[in-house]
Amino acid sequence: MQRGVWRAGLLTFAFGALIVTTAWALEEFAAHQFSAHLRDRAAAALALAATGGTAYHWRFTEPDDLVAGYPFGTDDFSFSGGTLHWRDAGKPVDIGLPLSRAIDLRTYPRLRVEFETVAAGDFRAVTRETLTDEEHASAPVAFASGASSTILDLGKLAWWTAAGARTAPAPSRAEMLRLRFSPTGQEMRLHSAALLRPVDYKPLDIVAPVQIMEPSATRAPGHVAVFKLPFNPDAQKAGIESIVQGLDASAATPPLILLPQRGRVEQQIALRNAVYSRLPAAILIPESDYAETFARAQTLVARNFKQARAPAQWAVVVGFGLLYLLMRLRPPANPRRRALAEVLLALIAPAWLVIGGYLDGAAQSWHYALIGLTIAYALSLSLRHRWKWNGSAGAWLWAGAVVIAALLIGWLLHSNDGHLVTAPGWRQVLRYLGWALLQQYLICAVSAERWRVVTDNSMIAVYLSALGFALMHTPNAALMLATFAGGLAWCAIYLRYRALLPLALSHTASALALAMLLPADILRSAEVSVRFFQ
Repeated sequence: MQRGVWRAGLLTFAFGALIVTTAWALEEFAAHQFSAHLRDRAAAALALAATGGTAYHWRFTEPDDLVAGYPFGTDDFSFSGGTLHWRDAGKPVDIGLPLSRAIDLRTYPRLRVEFETVAAGDFRAVTRETLTDEEHASAPVAFASGASSTILDLGKLAWWTAAGARTAPAPSRAEMLRLRFSPTGQEMRLHSAALLRPVDYKPLDIVAPVQIMEPSATRAPGHVAVFKLPFNPDAQKAGIESIVQGLDASAATPPLILLPQRGRVEQQIALRNAVYSRLPAAILIPESDYAETFARAQTLVARNFKQARAPAQWAVVVGFGLLYLLMRLRPPANPRRRALAEVLLALIAPAWLVIGGYLDGAAQSWHYALIGLTIAYALSLSLRHRWKWNGSAGAWLWAGAVVIAALLIGWLLHSNDGHLVTAPGWRQVLRYLGWALLQQYLICAVSAERWRVVTDNSMIAVYLSALGFALMHTPNAALMLATFAGGLAWCAIYLRYRALLPLALSHTASALALAMLLPADILRSAEVSVRFFQ
């Protein structure tokens, strides 16, 4: 009897240690993902600075290539052959160029636009330095009929405020950038647009020795200066301002800044955004990977920016589709092998999309196809199911306890800075309830159920299902921890009561409570994959 008690206590302690270790590992994994993201972005930016290339090149092949997905001022438009076609309705047509963040127009002062038309006309650039600022428009630039490749020197054009009320200085930055074409009454075809560096741009020497230095220090001759930001949050704002003050206002070479990598990922992202708000052209180099960042940049230049070939997207979709079909027609006879195959096939495709960084905010048809196939396969596994919609009083009580725990955590961590997300409308709540129901089905009825068969142990099944659920929210550290904790609770409740509706409602209420109460430095957003970094 005593030996049994000791064994149970030891197992409980070991399971608790596993949970704590996993939570730490999830935080570390999120930090690693952010460092890799920073490194790859910085390497690409360094390679472009070394070759005089541009990071801002727009082609017009689909609605995602335009702000809002359509040109402003006309309903008569289409996409074909990699070109945007439109016919105006007697008023100007604005083409919004998507920007992920503000652009430093001193670094990219020239705008090249390639288009064609059968009628002469004119167009102009339209900007806002910040989204809340007044709109400024450049002087019109005339074009003749036929094909045109026009370069606008934004710093040398005359500029006016909205409706030409008064003259304005040339913009030094832009959070909004549009092309405004005057009415021609004829079809226009817009092929591409790009921001270019100055004609006399001096490329950055990325093979020179690197000097990590304080903003006030003097750069050694022949060295590449990388400014070091302080780790202390209270000194970071002053450090950014010191870098701004020390830079040559007319310089087109982007400043290189070493980003401290201590603290939570959300805090590092907040610092990154603070740097970009003052220095839009800055290249942020991760502190832990600065040598590797320069090495990758040098490799990109040596290979002429040729990346490793990405997997053929539709081939992946077809491959998964064939696997799903094969598993439904010829599943393994051994119950454990069948359960293992089913749980892996149900989770590996969405995990590949999220962890692989394929979800960048631009929804593509192959994304929908792969996710649709995965959901169809997962739903087909319940042709004979053990779960039920409603549950006993115990299921509802335990599901409600999870909501109370979420509210308590949100209240304890809630800051007094006025942060409180507006409550969503009932339509949003219903949509999220449907999404939560689908997630609970996948992690409980599909994953936990089958891990229970594979391992013959409920605790291990709960752990593996919760871990898989957390990894589906990579690299959002706070969301990974929240879904890991929630997954542990919901999977344990499911294996005892086999009821989905209480869990879906618990999931919905808990997620909304945390989203509304947690401050941004803990839960920055509910985005996953590459979208979380944007």
